[in-house]
Amino acid sequence: MSLTEKLSVAVDRLLCAFFPRRCVYCGKLIVPERTVCADCECSLPRVAAPVCPYCGCAKADCTCKQKKLKFNAICAPFYYEDTIVRAVHRFKFEDKDFLARPFSREIALAVRRDFPEMSFDAVAFVPFTKRQARMRTFNPSELLARETAKALELPCAPFLEKLFETETQHNLSRTARTGNVFGVYEVKDPAAVQGKRILLVDDIKTTGATLSECAKVLKLAGAASVHAATFAVTRRKKPDSAHGTAADGETTESGR
Repeated sequence: MSLTEKLSVAVDRLLCAFFPRRCVYCGKLIVPERTVCADCECSLPRVAAPVCPYCGCAKADCTCKQKKLKFNAICAPFYYEDTIVRAVHRFKFEDKDFLARPFSREIALAVRRDFPEMSFDAVAFVPFTKRQARMRTFNPSELLARETAKALELPCAPFLEKLFETETQHNLSRTARTGNVFGVYEVKDPAAVQGKRILLVDDIKTTGATLSECAKVLKLAGAASVHAATFAVTRRKKPDSAHGTAADGETTESGR
């Protein structure tokens, strides 16, 4: 270890004496050398490659039957389950905005893994209305997008605006969610997205209705392609062989 590295470790340990390090997922106190506790490390519900580009789940877990939405493809590092549910709740509803950085590093790794041939021009995000922006400390989608853009060395641009308030997506059925976001988003400046290959970032993908609507208006405004990346995706259970039905498994805080 070089002298610089030794000094960095010493400073890190000193800071941890005053500001104890906590697991980025559950908040448990951990030793300075770690960022994730042992329990979370063992239980993280990672999306394993190869990944279905239509739903973002591992192909072994895919139940989407290649149902196409308006984005070109989607990826995510995690399923919205167990440890990740608690982590997202801390981030969004306990105002732990500093979690955007480690979460975004995971998103960037998933983008590099699942879109290796893509060269993006910019990163975009799902916007808030002005009222939402006044009521909330931060927009999770925007914060994740800006940190992901830094990790990928890309510009992040507010291409979209949300025109009016909608009912919270998680209160609606799967079929109602598409109608709930129809016509809600608009591109601020079509010339700014003309010919651009855009990476659209959000926190959670459930049905994909919100991401699909955003991708649709970006493409209508002239974007060359829109790929989506989220911190987590909902995994639907495969049909029960005994009953021939699938569990819904779609209730989340985000309901995207």
